[in-house]
This record gives sequence, structure tokens and C-alpha cells, in this order.
Amino acid sequence: MNKAEMNQKLDILKDNKIITDLAYDITNETFDLMSEKYKKTDLSESDMFWTHMCMALTRIQCEESIEGPLEMIMVEIRQTPYKNEIEEIIKFVNNRFPQGIPKEEQDYFYLHLHQVLDKNQ
Repeated sequence: MNKAEMNQKLDILKDNKIITDLAYDITNETFDLMSEKYKKTDLSESDMFWTHMCMALTRIQCEESIEGPLEMIMVEIRQTPYKNEIEEIIKFVNNRFPQGIPKEEQDYFYLHLHQVLDKNQ
């Protein structure tokens, strides 16, 4: 997915007040970070991550919470060779998001980002 494609989806969500302006902005900034880091304008198989990310940030702003993925899945996914890169991205988002990202949402970021990084190395 390239940035224009992502923004088409995000614009629909924002225009329908499904996501907040802050979630929109941080998602765009994160796309730029990853695009520059991996020197790609099209981040393969990243669609689900961008959708999850902006929805998660909006959920957090609305003080809604979700259950995280099963622990047995997280034990396996934490073995990812991309752990440092994923934590760097989560830190980037956390630094821009005043509420901070709860562990449950960070775990979903891990799941999605493992897939994205695996396809874009």
C-alpha cells in the first residue's frame, strides 16, 4: 500500500468521524517514518496495520479498551527478528500520542508490524 492508497482509506474514516484527527496524523507520520527507513513508497501488506493503528489510537482517545491477542501467540511473535525495529516504531508512536499505547494494543502492533517488516525488508 502506498501513502495515497492509505490516505484514501483514512480520509473516509476521518470524514465519517470514525477516527480522530490525531490518529490520522500519527498514522501518516508513521507511514513516512517506515517509508523513509525502508526506502519504499509502497509498503507491502501493510493495509491491516494502518487500519488497526488509526482505529486503536481513536479507541484509546475514547477510553475504550480491547483484549490483547492470546499470550501463546505473543510468546511466539516476541521471538521475531524485527523486535528492535518494532519497538522503535511503537516508541515513535508513543512519543506522539499523549495517552500512551496500552500493552494490549502494542501487542497487536507487534503482530501487524512483524508481517509488514517481514514483507518489506
